[in-house]
Amino acid sequence: MMAEPAEIQSILGLDVSRDTVTLCDGRRHTVTVANEADALRAALQPYQGTTTLAVCEATGGYEDILLGVLLELAIPAHRADPAKVKAYIASFGKRAKNDPIDASWLSRYGCDRATTLPRWQPADPTQQKLELLVARRLDLVAMRVQEQNRLKAPRSRLIADNIRDHLAELERHIEALNAEIDTLIGESRDLALRAQQLRSVPGVGPVLAPLLLAVIPELGTLNRRQVASLAGVAPHPKDSGKANWHRSTTGGRRQIRPALFIAALAACRGDNPLAVAYKALLKAAKPKRVALTAIMRKIITIANARVRDAVRHQNEIGKINA
Repeated sequence: MMAEPAEIQSILGLDVSRDTVTLCDGRRHTVTVANEADALRAALQPYQGTTTLAVCEATGGYEDILLGVLLELAIPAHRADPAKVKAYIASFGKRAKNDPIDASWLSRYGCDRATTLPRWQPADPTQQKLELLVARRLDLVAMRVQEQNRLKAPRSRLIADNIRDHLAELERHIEALNAEIDTLIGESRDLALRAQQLRSVPGVGPVLAPLLLAVIPELGTLNRRQVASLAGVAPHPKDSGKANWHRSTTGGRRQIRPALFIAALAACRGDNPLAVAYKALLKAAKPKRVALTAIMRKIITIANARVRDAVRHQNEIGKINA
C-alpha cells in the first residue's frame, strides 16, 4: 500500500539505536527518548490521529518496538533501506553524522519521497518464523563449509577430531532445522500450496523452495522482470553513447542467486524443457555461463507464474465456496 499525497501533512524522522530513538518533526526540533514501549508511546501520542508519516531505517530488529508502537497508535510508517538513505544524504555532499542529524535527514528523505514510499505492514508470524529458520539454516551451512575447508587444511591434522565433532553437531542442527521448516510449511495452507508449486519447477528441490518462500515472499505478485531483478538474474544494460557493453546480472537478494545456480545445473542435467532450452542455447554458440544464467532466469519466472496462478485459483474457489 502506497502513501497517498493527500494523506500526508508532516513527516516524522526517527533515528533508532539499541537504547534510544531520536525524533525529528521536520522543523529541526529533535527529542531523544528511550527505545522502550512506554517512552515511545508517550513521545508519539501527540501525533496520533494526525496526517503524519513516520520514517525510520531498518536496524536489524532494534526498530521493532518503535514499529509496534506506531502500529498501536495507527501512525503510518515507512521502514527505509539504509543504503538508499545513505545515498540520498551523500547526494547533498554532507558528511556530518549524529542521532539528531540522522533523524533530520530521515524526515527530509520522507518529505521528498512521501508519494512513493510504501507503508510498513507487520509481517505474518508464520512468514516471519520461516524467514528466521531459513536464515539460521544458511548460517549453519556456511559454518559447515568453513569447517570442511579447515578439515582439508594440511595443518589441521592435530585438531581433526575436534573439527569432525563440530561438523557432526552442525549436521544434527541442520537436519533439525530442515524438519522444523518442513513442519512449518506443512501446517500453513498458503505456504504448502506455494511450496507445492515451486517443487513442480525443474531444478527446485527441498532446499530452494523454502528459501524462495522466505527470501521472496512477494513471489506470485510480481511480473517476470521484477522477479528476475529481485533474484539477481536480470540483465542490466551498460551503454553510453556509441559504446554497447555486455549486459550483466547484478543486484537482487544475495541469498537467491547461488541457490538458483545449483537449481539450474540440476535442471540442465535432467529430461525437461529447461534442459532442451539449455542445449539450444549452447548450440547457438552461447557461453555456458550465459546459458546457465538464462536457465536461472527461466526457473524464477516459471516459479513466479505457477505460484501466481495457484494462488489466484485458490482465491476463486474460496469466493465460490463463500
